[in-house]
Amino acid sequence: MLRIGERVSVQIGDITAIGYISNVGYYGHQIELTKVARIIGGEIEWNRPTKGSYEAHRLEPVGTLLDEWQDKSALVDLALLTKDKRF
Repeated sequence: MLRIGERVSVQIGDITAIGYISNVGYYGHQIELTKVARIIGGEIEWNRPTKGSYEAHRLEPVGTLLDEWQDKSALVDLALLTKDKRF
């Protein structure tokens, strides 16, 4: 079950978008994702947060995906940017 605040990724064509769940639809099928970064051609690009709606089955947990590009201090910066109080 997906929860608000969970960090996930979604494949959009050749781009992998990374963000956090900002809303879960009534039946849990439609998920609102606030995207904060994207990976294009193996390079990460941080973006201004933007929202999009995706089907739940398309979302994958971020896990260690960001470890390749960022150290832990960057994750703290991301938590501050997204106002993630649980991090």
